[in-house]
Amino acid sequence: MVFETYLISLNDSISPTEVEHILKTLISLGGNVNMVVKRSIIASFDSAHLDIIRKKPGVKLVGGINFKGRKVRKIVKRES
Repeated sequence: MVFETYLISLNDSISPTEVEHILKTLISLGGNVNMVVKRSIIASFDSAHLDIIRKKPGVKLVGGINFKGRKVRKIVKRES
């Protein structure tokens, strides 16, 4: 039982009702929906529920992703 971030790719012919059903399933499983763009969903949920999401109609691919932390330069504005 590991909470991970996944990219869920959806079929091109998926209906808005099916997308809504997938999102409701993710939330009911205790997951977090991070982003929904066109035919892709980025969500975080328990890896024990991975097969439930994969078997949903309209789901083409479910794959784990990792956002590596990057250092951001600190920008300091000096006033004169």
